[in-house]
Amino acid sequence: MFLSAVIITLDEEARIADAVASIRPWVGEVLVLDGGSRDATVQRARAAGARVEQHPFDGFVTQKQRAVELARGDLIFALDADERVDPTLGRALSEAARSWSSASKPARVRRLNYLDGEPLRHGRWGHDRPVRLFDRRRARYGGEDPHDHVVIAEPTRLLDGSLHHDLDRDTRAYVRGTVRHARRAAASIAHRGRPGVAAPLLHGGAHLVRTLALGAPLDGRRGWTVAWVGALGTARKYRIARRLAS
Repeated sequence: MFLSAVIITLDEEARIADAVASIRPWVGEVLVLDGGSRDATVQRARAAGARVEQHPFDGFVTQKQRAVELARGDLIFALDADERVDPTLGRALSEAARSWSSASKPARVRRLNYLDGEPLRHGRWGHDRPVRLFDRRRARYGGEDPHDHVVIAEPTRLLDGSLHHDLDRDTRAYVRGTVRHARRAAASIAHRGRPGVAAPLLHGGAHLVRTLALGAPLDGRRGWTVAWVGALGTARKYRIARRLAS
C-alpha cells in the first residue's frame, strides 16, 4: 500500500524542514498543504523533499481533510509541523504499509508532549494516543476547530515508537498557545449558541479535575502547570464565546 504523510502548515518556516526530514525516509511521499504562509515555509518544505500544494487556510478540520484528499496514497499518516517521528515509529509505519490489507486496523501512536525540555508522562498529555495511520477510504477528519480528530468506526491498534510533539515548548510558549487556541475554539462554541453564565467555571473546573485525576501532579511542577493553564484556557474560551454570541 502506498503510504502518504500529510502535513498542513501556516508560517512554519522554523519547524517544517525537521518535520519532513523525520518522516521522509519511511513513506512514499510527504504532502505539505500550505494555508498561505508569508514566510519561507513553502520553500523549506520543498527543499526538504516534500510535495507542496497550497490552499487558503479555512480551519483545521477542513484543511486536514483537504490534505488527505490531495495525497497520492490511500494509506495516510497524519503529522503536524511541530511533531517529529522517531526511528522506531518510522520503521513501524514502513512495515505497516508493506503488510497492509483490507483487514488491517488503523493505528494510534504514542505522542510525547514536551514542556520545558522534558516529555510529560502523566495526566491528559501523558495519555495522548491519537489515531494517525488510516485508510482514507474508511475515515475522515471531524471535530471542532482547533480540536480536529480522525473519525473512524473500526478497532485500532497501537504502533511501536513515539511521536515527539513540540520539543521546544516552554511554559511561556504554552501559555501563549493556550490563549490562541481559546480564541479559535470560542468561535466554534459560539456558533452552537451562547454558553450559560456558569459555563466558564463549570468547564474550567471539570478540565482541572479530569487532568488531576489522570495523574498530572506526578509530573511535578510541569504537571501542575499543564493542569492550571489548561483549566484557565478552557474557562477563557467559554468567556470569549459568551461575548461572541451576545
